Order: sequence, then structure tokens, then C-alpha cells
Amino acid sequence: MKKNFKLFGSALIVLFAMFSCDKPEMDPMPELIELKRANNGMIKSYDNTMVLKWNEALSTAIDAKMPPPAESRIYAMVSIAVHDALNNVVPKYETYALDNNWNDGKEVSKKTIYPVADAAVAQAAHDVLVALYPLSKPNVDNLLTACLSEIEDSELKDIGVQIGTEAAAAILSKRQGDVLPVFQVIDQGTEPGEYRSTPPFLFPNPPVWSANSAYAPFWGNTEPFGILSGDQFRPNPPYAVTSPEYTADYNEVKLLGNNNSAERTEEQTEMVVFLTENMPSMLNRVAKAMVVKEKLNGFDAARLLALTQMTVADAIICSFDGNYHYKFWRPLTAIQQGENDNNPDTEGDPSWGPVTAARVTPAIPSYPSAYSAAGRGGAELFKMYFGTDNKSFTIESYMTAGERSYTSFSQLATDMGVSRIYGGHNFRNDYLAGDKMGREVAKYVYENKLKELKPNQLVK
Repeated sequence: MKKNFKLFGSALIVLFAMFSCDKPEMDPMPELIELKRANNGMIKSYDNTMVLKWNEALSTAIDAKMPPPAESRIYAMVSIAVHDALNNVVPKYETYALDNNWNDGKEVSKKTIYPVADAAVAQAAHDVLVALYPLSKPNVDNLLTACLSEIEDSELKDIGVQIGTEAAAAILSKRQGDVLPVFQVIDQGTEPGEYRSTPPFLFPNPPVWSANSAYAPFWGNTEPFGILSGDQFRPNPPYAVTSPEYTADYNEVKLLGNNNSAERTEEQTEMVVFLTENMPSMLNRVAKAMVVKEKLNGFDAARLLALTQMTVADAIICSFDGNYHYKFWRPLTAIQQGENDNNPDTEGDPSWGPVTAARVTPAIPSYPSAYSAAGRGGAELFKMYFGTDNKSFTIESYMTAGERSYTSFSQLATDMGVSRIYGGHNFRNDYLAGDKMGREVAKYVYENKLKELKPNQLVK
């Protein structure tokens, strides 16, 4: 079938070139415009059931199993594979790894889209998830068998399986050079403001690493998914530890982020625990809720999930670049050593510690806040995707029972950022720098990746 598409595309290119020589200023061929309209109608008829089924399988497999950088990579790659697979069934949006320039979608119809698209989604998600997280294999193998068994055996089903296989292979090949994030021994800071490691490391169990370890010190050099490089949006340097701005941030987190703080409200403590969950899983839950609420079709659902995880992954990469470029100390170190920081206005407390009901202090430098960058990045992506910030949604957390409801995406992002102060993990300047970075990452990804194809891009 792919060969037929390619032959059709080549012939159409010749016709288009001949036509363009006579009238170079004319709009795209009417045939292509009509074909796009037909494809749009077909795409709208394909619902989100299979996309959400495999997104849920992805969440079940990896949520709360690993630190955010590793989780974000898997989320992004699986979500992209599903998006690319669908857009090689019928081309609606640009792809990331599997080229869909060969395809005009002409051989698929409203009657036939389900078997080929469902098979493609299931196979793509399965193959990437199994490759990246082998522990998921028994469950996702069973899910794939169940999904494919519900599709009537036919050439369309076989084509869908082939497209899904190719989409998975393409993203795995494109990202095979990634250096996976691990704990590594790093040089320890000695001067005020310089990072010192903050053991114990408890995610999900204490690893066997030196007390001088930190997590993923080279993650900022990882190839991003949507932006150009990890240092593309690197923030300005953090405040000097003798500055009044640092002093204000120090005293704020010392007061509100202390485990035994009498100034932090009960609601703020609940926020800290609820939002301690990994950013990729939390924002995936928001995206999934919006897919259901807005009744997105399968193609738009896959695109939203892919853009979300590309943004989150790149925000984390960017923040890690800044973390290990500046190597600024965490509040835990700063406050415990506050008597030795050459700042007369920062009173130290060797017994100070962050909120124990949440995680221990993350094993990375403090500036900028990765959590804030990812949270604001996701919120900005949602705002641009839906054309408004004011959407209501309710989410749960893996970290505690209950749920939280929001009336805007920005409201969630702000909570995610300030929760790091209330939890004792970050200074306010860390939050603000991450917040700005998240906006910049989301804007770049949304404006440059997985864009809707124009009529004259359907066949090249």
C-alpha cells in the first residue's frame, strides 16, 4: 500500500510542477484542497478510545517508578510514536520521526479508518513501551493481543500493524543515542552558594551511590524533542548569596518550608504532598482530562499528548542545563550552613529540614526549578492549544488520596511552582526562573512542532 501511495505522490508532483510553470502564483491545486477536506472529515470520525487506552497503559506502567527525566523520555517517545503512527495512516499533522510525506490518505475512508488506525496506535505504543521499559512487557503484550483480536483480520489491519511497527522503530532509532540519566559522583562545592549533594536518595528506593552523588549531571546536554538545545533558554545567574534578594528568598523558604513550620497553612502542606508527584505523569493526567472533556478525536488527542510530553521533556532538559551550569545550593544546605555564608542577614539552623511528608530534597542543584519549568511549560502548552487559559479540570495524585480542582491551567502551574517553596526544596528565584523557562519552551514547541499540514504538503 505504501508503494501505491508513493507512485500516486510522484505523479501528482509532476502534474503540480507542470501546472505551476504556467501559473506560479495560483493557490494549491483544488484536488489537494478537496482531499484535505475529505481527510479532515474522516479524521473527525475517528474517536480517542484507542489513544487513551494506550496512554492509560503507559501511565500504569511507569508512573512513580523513576525520576522525572527518565519518565519524561518514555512519555515523550511513546506519545510521539502514537502521533506519528496515526499521521502515517492519514496525514493531518507534521510528524517527528516517521516521515509521512509519502502519504495522501486517499486509500483510507470513514469506513476503513478504524481497523488500520487502531492497529497502528496499539502496535506503536506497545513496541516503544516494551523497548524502553521491559518490565511492562507481560501486561502490554496482553493488551496488544486483546486490542488486535478485536480488529477483524484484513489487509487494513496488517497495514496498521506495519505502520505502528515503523513508527516505533523510527522514534527508537532517532533517540538511540540518548545517554540515560543515572546517579553520578560530582565535585562538591566548598564556597557559599555552591551545590553540595543532599542524600539520602529515595526514588523509589535508596540506590547504592556515594554521598557525593547527584542525579543526571549531563541531562542538560541531551538532544531535546522540540527545542534546539538544552541551553537555548538558559536563565541569568542566580542571586548572589549576599544580595538582599537572596536574603528575602532565604528567609521565606526557611520560614515556610521548614518541616515544623507554624506559618505554613494546612492547605499549603496538602498542596506540597499532592504536587510532589512527577511532572510528566501529573501533566499527562491534565492532558488526558482535557481530551475527555473537550471530546477530542483520536488525531487531536494524540497530538495534544505528544506536544505535552515534548514540552515537559524539554523543560526538564533545559532546567538540568541550568542546574549543572550554575550548581546553586539547595535550601537544605543553605539554611543548615547559613552561619557560614558571609551574609549577616541569614541566620543559620543546622537542624532545619524540608517537609518530610513529601519527598526528600531532589538530588540536583536548585536553580532553576525543574518542577516549575515543567509545570508552567505544560500550562502554557495547554493555553495555546485550546486558545484560552480558563478551562476547568480535576486531577488526582499518586502521592496522596483525594483530588484538586482548578479553573485555569495557570492556576495549576503557579501551585506547582510555589509548592516547591512550601516544601522547602527551592528558593522563590528558582521557581521564577523555571516559570519563565517553561513559558519559553512551550511557545517554541507549539509554534514549531507537529503543525497542521497545508494542502500542498499532503504529497511531495
